[in-house]
Amino acid sequence: MKSKEEILNSYYSHAADGTPEIAADDLLKAMEEYREQAEEAAFNAARELNGDKPAFPSFKDYKAALEAKTEQQPKEDTVRLVADSIIEQFLPDDPAEETFEFSFKAEGEYHTVVYKRNPARQWEYFGEIKS
Repeated sequence: MKSKEEILNSYYSHAADGTPEIAADDLLKAMEEYREQAEEAAFNAARELNGDKPAFPSFKDYKAALEAKTEQQPKEDTVRLVADSIIEQFLPDDPAEETFEFSFKAEGEYHTVVYKRNPARQWEYFGEIKS
């Protein structure tokens, strides 16, 4: 594993007067190389096992699986997350209410969600009304 200094030294160039310098683009490349090296080290330290074999044969496979997982987050999860974060703005004034709904726009679409009271009298996400 290379140290930070070794990585930075590989991107230095020398000015006409012999002074070492590093261009902004090269500094970004050095930082990215160091970050990837740290991620790979963390991956190797925490490698998951599937039985007696690694779940991911290489860091690239692991990284691809993480990216795919992020891209596949269901839209319902996003809608619920947004609704849960703004529910306080829509709570009904009447304490006898057992259910209420509200609408909002997220990811370029309008969504209407329903909340119901649970036995502990707290508001609980019930679902989205599909139109």
